[in-house]
Amino acid sequence: MNRVVFFSSISILFWCFNISIAQLSGDSFTSAKASNTANWVFTYSEAPGFASLNKDGEITGVCIDIMDYFKRYVEEKHGITVTIKFVTKDANDFTKFLASVKNAEGGVFGLSNTTITEARKPTYNFSPPYITNIGMILSNNNVPTLVDLPNIAERFKGMSAVTVKNTTNEDRILEIKKQYFPSLKIEYVPSFAQTMQIIAKDSKKFANVDFTYYFEAIQNRKPIKRHPGGDDKTEQFGIIMPKSNDWSPLLDEFMSSGFLQSAEYKQIISANLGQAAMKFFESLK
Repeated sequence: MNRVVFFSSISILFWCFNISIAQLSGDSFTSAKASNTANWVFTYSEAPGFASLNKDGEITGVCIDIMDYFKRYVEEKHGITVTIKFVTKDANDFTKFLASVKNAEGGVFGLSNTTITEARKPTYNFSPPYITNIGMILSNNNVPTLVDLPNIAERFKGMSAVTVKNTTNEDRILEIKKQYFPSLKIEYVPSFAQTMQIIAKDSKKFANVDFTYYFEAIQNRKPIKRHPGGDDKTEQFGIIMPKSNDWSPLLDEFMSSGFLQSAEYKQIISANLGQAAMKFFESLK
């Protein structure tokens, strides 16, 4: 997708302020139908390939491009002119990101690699899943390869895990600790970017992270190893919204209309995740 066209075709203001005291609020679909205009608010948490600030200061990724097509759908089908604002305080704190969406009102959309879970459904509206995630166990290259997860306590003896609270990745680490590695020590950090920095430098640390962090590490030639025994293909990502967001049924309608099978969607995935990721997914089929 032409980034220049995208960022000139919609009005985006990138606001940074304390969202712990300022509630995010966007226009409802109900009010937009009456005025034929809508202000949407996007908040995001850094996730390579899905929602991330690039070197030119633009927020790009799969989620951004999907929402651009949704914007066009709303404008063409419903005649509503949509203006978008990005509002975020700390894009590297996933827990704060979740809280900001939970406490928001109306037309607010949370963009990141957010897993759809039964535990989160009472708190958020979710779009239909737009991609299947693969959770991976990663470490420094110097760590012996883990092929069978039940052997993790022996293979990773003396190592500790690094993770982020309130994530499905934390759940996975806690499950590994319970089932296979009772003595495992767990270190918490605010973001997966920090997690990746730690495991790249310290061969006594490992992490469970989403596949996108692995491919970013490979692209940037970081000393990171994937352990095949830790692959988990049970998760799906969705765009999250507060429960008060009445655009949710329209987003469902758009994504279920054939968009996820379209050439445009395939181009979005290829452009943002790269050919290496595409080939990896094909190898798993």
